[in-house]
Amino acid sequence: MIVFTVISGAKNEDPLCYVVEVDDEVQIMLDCGWNDEFNVEDLKNLRRVAKQVDVLLLSHPDLQHLGAYPYAYGHFGLSCPVYATLPVLNMGKMCLYDVFQSKINESEFDTFDLNTVDTAFDQIHTLKYSQPISLGVKFKGITITAYAAGHTIGGTIWKIKKDAEEIVYAVDYNHKKERHLDGTVLHKDGVVLDALSRPTLMITDAYNSLIVHPARKHRDTALFETIMTTLQDSGSVLLPTDSSARVLELAYLLDQHWAFHQVSYPLIFLSHQSYNTIKYAKSMLEWMSDAINRQFDNKRENPFEFRYLRLCTRYKELSKYPGPKVVIASNVSLETGYARDLFLEWGTSPDNAVILTDRGPPYSLARKLYYEWERRSDEDTSNVGPVKPAVLLDLPMSLEIRKKVPLEGQELIDYISDQRKKQEREAAQAALIAKSRSIIEEDETDGSESELGDNDIEELLSTQFDLYVRDATKLGGFFKQTQSYLMFPYIEKRKRYDEYGEIIQADQFKNKGMEGLGLMIDGENGDRMEGDSDDDSDKADQSTVDSNVPTKYVYYDEEIHFQCQLRFIDLEGTNDGRSLKTIVPQVQPRKLIVVHASYEATKDFKSSCSALQSMTRDIYTPDVGESLNVSEAINFYQVKLTDSLVSSLRLSKLEDYDISFISGKIHLPPDSSFPILDVMPIEEYAASDNPVFVGEIKLTELKRVLQSEGITAEFKGEGVLVCNEKVAVRKTPTGQLTLEGSLSDDYFKIRSIIYGQHAIL
Repeated sequence: MIVFTVISGAKNEDPLCYVVEVDDEVQIMLDCGWNDEFNVEDLKNLRRVAKQVDVLLLSHPDLQHLGAYPYAYGHFGLSCPVYATLPVLNMGKMCLYDVFQSKINESEFDTFDLNTVDTAFDQIHTLKYSQPISLGVKFKGITITAYAAGHTIGGTIWKIKKDAEEIVYAVDYNHKKERHLDGTVLHKDGVVLDALSRPTLMITDAYNSLIVHPARKHRDTALFETIMTTLQDSGSVLLPTDSSARVLELAYLLDQHWAFHQVSYPLIFLSHQSYNTIKYAKSMLEWMSDAINRQFDNKRENPFEFRYLRLCTRYKELSKYPGPKVVIASNVSLETGYARDLFLEWGTSPDNAVILTDRGPPYSLARKLYYEWERRSDEDTSNVGPVKPAVLLDLPMSLEIRKKVPLEGQELIDYISDQRKKQEREAAQAALIAKSRSIIEEDETDGSESELGDNDIEELLSTQFDLYVRDATKLGGFFKQTQSYLMFPYIEKRKRYDEYGEIIQADQFKNKGMEGLGLMIDGENGDRMEGDSDDDSDKADQSTVDSNVPTKYVYYDEEIHFQCQLRFIDLEGTNDGRSLKTIVPQVQPRKLIVVHASYEATKDFKSSCSALQSMTRDIYTPDVGESLNVSEAINFYQVKLTDSLVSSLRLSKLEDYDISFISGKIHLPPDSSFPILDVMPIEEYAASDNPVFVGEIKLTELKRVLQSEGITAEFKGEGVLVCNEKVAVRKTPTGQLTLEGSLSDDYFKIRSIIYGQHAIL
């Protein structure tokens, strides 16, 4: 039995999170996304199911797919095994590091910390593409396999298999090759991968169902034209992006363009984790495109050793690059991070340009700008190009400004005074503890150590003693209490000696001056650098704000009139509507669930699929919180066979299995919970003239087999394989093969080959 439940991300564009329950016992969570608002109320559905989840599968290294995982791990008890590819682990961690540091730069952020991120990500089990992993007996023989999704480095399409049931979870995939990534294996060279075709259930998104992408060469041309025009007009260009996933494609694309055309303007990647992101990219070339690997093999040059792209981790480092420049900055939503800071600074000048490469989340400033660009560009009737033009913003907006500023004036004086008093108190306490340690010494008579340890002494000194003890010299009456006095503990001083006499405590003779006053800074102690090399240490120093200046957070609303150039050029790296409506029908799922798209896009995609005769009729578009029972109407039973029965069977080979046919009846006895199979005598069904064909042939595999036998086979039409221009092999929506053509030698030869691909019982 398969039950699918939407936790988040259905009939809307919210972060992705779903649960698939298999056989009423195993609950598999698919992604665990959040957004950079980090509103805990958005996780109320996740909170209810987190402790019951048995396995979590992560598909992409961005907030939309894994942003809530550390919080659910730390607060909701999501302690199950987690599986992801190595790039999803590494780049996902960098994504969360960067957004955490962006948040603490603007507010008191305590939703999670980097220690929680580290601990949670330490629980992730990494696996390679096309590597089946058995979840073990505890999970009833379920296997999971990761396949390349495109879109992001390490991005994954998941296949979950249990007996004869197969579930394919494919969201945010891209079938087109990019510069740093190959397309998904789901649909390669126009053919669906056999291992992913005709699953019992396919779960996919329709995010771009209403979108049609211009050709890549047109988008690239529009990008470079906008950038160079702005730079030559003495303006600067901002490209908001994520911090660890899609940024790799954009950075590589621009660095290659700079190198080819010898562009002299500064090209900068500004992110809290820019060094680590690129460091990881350089170490994971095997997860990238064949072209990237060929370049490395032929030239022995790492493509991510950028020649022109400069890495910065602090905003003030931009001052080293005066004049017009291009800055790739996080975060893509423009709600937080360096990209927002730059937009607030540059967006008020018509000389500058902002190029959106992603529409951004629905709630975000980036999405508002996208809608404004779309409205204005549609009004421009003069545009006839394949990519809509840039527009000049004329947009007044009221925005909340959140930032960290240095303390000044009386606030700084008060802060320094408070810190000095605090250090004096701590110094006095430390001196008292040190003095107490020195007087508790070993007794000279027995040489034994004091029974009080260091922890006992500190506890003794930090405890208040109000002890009332009886005065033995005074007696009280029947109703009169004996007078008592307040007493304090007394520890007898014991000196220690050795063969030279009394042992001297050297610390008592030291001249202890006041330590220099250290100033505390709020927040940005969160910069983390991976690795132990000196190079990493230097970068860590660069990425940390000046610790000599104490700061505070300020918040205020400000009216800002944005007047910059604005253009949207789609570099999201996902399929558009035409591709989605072509690929999914070719996969031929028996049942289809559509998620993660607006209501309009969901409706459009379902309508398109339903219009195809070859497509399944079981297409579901659930709401958030809804559970669907999408089980096949087939009963499976596990039975034990006696040795005598097994020895009498006629076994046929099918892939890795030996199979046979047994006829009988299953019944459940009243005194047992286990089914019993009453087997028909073999003689009664062994003589049957109706053979049973077992197995499912992929037409692509059949084409290969036929060609190896000297038969010409080509696809013509939808799901039709024409052989020697005489015989047509057609697959019906139910998966059955039909053979059409005149009776001839070719017909019987092709039929014989098809029979050979089945186990015949």
